Amino acid sequence: MDEPGLQYPGEALRGWLRQFAKTPLAEPTLKLLVVLADTVFFASLGREEGEATRVRIAYHAQGLQGLQAVRETVYIGGQKGKRQAWETLPLEAKSSITDFSVEALVKLAPAANLPRTAVVVGPREGKLRIQGLARRVEYTEFHAEGEEDVFILHAPEPGHLVVSTQGREVFRYEQGAPVPPGRRVALHDLLFHEDSAVRAALMEMCSSLVESLPKVQPLMGGNREWYVSNAVQGLIRRMAGLHHGGLIAFLPKQHDVERFRARGKYVLPPEQGSLLRQRLQRFVQARADLINGAWQAEAGKAAEEEEDPELKKAAAEHDDKATESDFQALVESIGQFTAVDNALVLGPELEVLCAGYQIALPRSGPPQVFEARTLQGRPGPHYPIHQHGSRHRAAAVFANQHSGAIVFVASQDGPLRCLHRPPGKKKVLLWSLLLTED
Repeated sequence: MDEPGLQYPGEALRGWLRQFAKTPLAEPTLKLLVVLADTVFFASLGREEGEATRVRIAYHAQGLQGLQAVRETVYIGGQKGKRQAWETLPLEAKSSITDFSVEALVKLAPAANLPRTAVVVGPREGKLRIQGLARRVEYTEFHAEGEEDVFILHAPEPGHLVVSTQGREVFRYEQGAPVPPGRRVALHDLLFHEDSAVRAALMEMCSSLVESLPKVQPLMGGNREWYVSNAVQGLIRRMAGLHHGGLIAFLPKQHDVERFRARGKYVLPPEQGSLLRQRLQRFVQARADLINGAWQAEAGKAAEEEEDPELKKAAAEHDDKATESDFQALVESIGQFTAVDNALVLGPELEVLCAGYQIALPRSGPPQVFEARTLQGRPGPHYPIHQHGSRHRAAAVFANQHSGAIVFVASQDGPLRCLHRPPGKKKVLLWSLLLTED
């Protein structure tokens, strides 16, 4: 770590936050984060039972009690409420077992190897201590009270470090140095932000699906476009979470989808290809019935028919949860196809066409690729796609050959990227992506 140009992760984090943090941090907080960062980093280099250690900690100045005080806004049946944002499991203090050290983290890390789960660290008697485990409930789009005081430090791979707060990555350390700012954009922003060129292309290829969905009050359940973006995000997250590497290609409307079915290795029957779309429609309909208060509109009829309005509300809530669960299960199953070689291909309107689709690489090699400097797709410098393996080159070829297509590619070691050539443009654009806490 003492080679020229290399920094310990803690010192890299200190310099990064001093330069880029929106709100300056006090020196005592910076010192604590330096210790936390270095400890998590070196713990990630350890192995337990022959397996690499995937370390994730949650730090709060008040430790476990601070996490328990974080509250999140939720809407249930159209009503605004609060819920505890972290489910916590405390541990009794025990010398060497709950002392905050590399050895203790390596031993306990497997217990926190679940989505949104972390080892809780906080001060006790003047020293950093392991205080328990905690699991973050799924993030909503609303600000959580007190979340700004929670720092998540995560080592997704040996020698890597990611720091996030409020569900957003604020720092990334790889190969002995911080990743430069502006080089990565959040997957969420790429899929949900109205200024995103990728979101615009996705909505164009799914326009009929969007129109078929019932309207849901936006502040309570997301608009219709939100649900389509959320479905795509689920597929990509599943691919990234497999740590196998994969490729998902979304085709625009002007392409002959049968040609892709014919060349795919694993093909869904045409009548099953629309299953993802159908389950999404059922889920959004159930959500609309619940949030829009369809059960209330029939309350008068219910009284005449001696039906209990509360029973109808409970049935609507049950349908909402059941259809969402069915939809999410299908998203995960389809996303699992990215673990096989070659591409998972989806057509317009989220039609599932095939998996194992081999993208032929031309003798001339992949096309030139350019870094996208903005969500809108402003081209930046040339991106050296040749530095990656065949999967990335295939993604560049596919995006270049099929104008308007959207291609997501994940490396086995974690990095995630999106490639897209906007209709009427000659340049293939590449966005390097980061995942917010899941």
